[in-house]
Amino acid sequence: MAPVDLELIRFAFANLKGMRFRSFLTILGIVIGIAAIVALISVGEGLNQSVSQQFQSLGTDTIFVLPGGGMMESMFAKLSDDDAGTIEEVRGVDFAAAIYTSGQQIEFRGERYSVTLLGVEPEKIDKLAMIGMANVAEGRKLTENDTSGVVIGSKFASRIIKTEIGLKQSIEIGGKKFRVVGILDEATNNFARMFNPAIVINSDELKKISETEVTPTRIIVNILSSEEMEEVKQRIENRLEEDHGKKDFQIMDLQQISAIAGDVVGIISLVLIGIAAISLLVGGIGIMNTMLMSVMQRTKEIGLMKAIGATTPKIIRIFVVEAGLIGLAGGIVGLILGVGTAALVSIAAEMANLPLTTVVTPQLIVGAVAFSMAVGMIAGVYPAMRAASVDPVEALRYE
Repeated sequence: MAPVDLELIRFAFANLKGMRFRSFLTILGIVIGIAAIVALISVGEGLNQSVSQQFQSLGTDTIFVLPGGGMMESMFAKLSDDDAGTIEEVRGVDFAAAIYTSGQQIEFRGERYSVTLLGVEPEKIDKLAMIGMANVAEGRKLTENDTSGVVIGSKFASRIIKTEIGLKQSIEIGGKKFRVVGILDEATNNFARMFNPAIVINSDELKKISETEVTPTRIIVNILSSEEMEEVKQRIENRLEEDHGKKDFQIMDLQQISAIAGDVVGIISLVLIGIAAISLLVGGIGIMNTMLMSVMQRTKEIGLMKAIGATTPKIIRIFVVEAGLIGLAGGIVGLILGVGTAALVSIAAEMANLPLTTVVTPQLIVGAVAFSMAVGMIAGVYPAMRAASVDPVEALRYE
């Protein structure tokens, strides 16, 4: 059986070589579809792994308190200045750090820049450093007496002011001079990246220089035991709801955030893969059209093969194998382009300092090639049956 199969493949390959240009145009749809699917799946898998790693680096004993009960509500709801202190009184809580955020104009060496200020209570800096946030690499951390000191993020100079800025240099914020007392270590965790291009300031000072009311945008809570996560969350919820008189906040642990992130990535990937599948459908229709044209052009040849003893199943196999080879060629080229695109995405993410490494698994490679070949073979079934149904006598007369 094997020699016959090899003979069929050689015969089919020879036929395809005779119509190279048409074969090339036919596989374009398959190439685009497979390339898109491979790139999207590898990027999606990389995103899932990246999200998982980010959550693991923070541990399982960190939760976030955010304003509002959902995306739209969070735009209008507010946390209060007392919420962090209230949360710290809850049994099972280690600490609660309120993060204040404000967009401000600063002046440095005669130039003005728009920056993000992050207000933090100085005594909470050490606590945040313990969970991988706001580690001071140079200089010192803020203290309660720092009314004119700031700490800058590791990427503040390169991303915001595009020039070097070091310790003891002055920045004017809201008409007041502040001195750089520390520079943060670069944060690699997604939850801590907000510190990289920002200025960290004593939260009390941030309230004084802000023209509008500033309230916490989030409260980072560390609990004493991850085993009591649900119980502690419930206690915090009950206490805050009692203080606020309503539930205008949301409490999320890392598993919930991870699940939401995974769902979002999954939905986006599914939609994009669906779009790519349309290209595969178009490619399959293209293969079917090409094979039907081939049947018409090779009617006399088919009649001759039947006249010398070629059976109907063998005629069907010849055309199905040809269609499968077209799909295989498109799959291989699409796989190469997809892997290359995924690699470029990974390089771009690295240049942008984003923790994303695309993942191309052996299962994805085999699946993509096998799937493209299957699309080709399925698309070739109808033309193959048309070819097999040709009457040999009529076919030999065909001009």
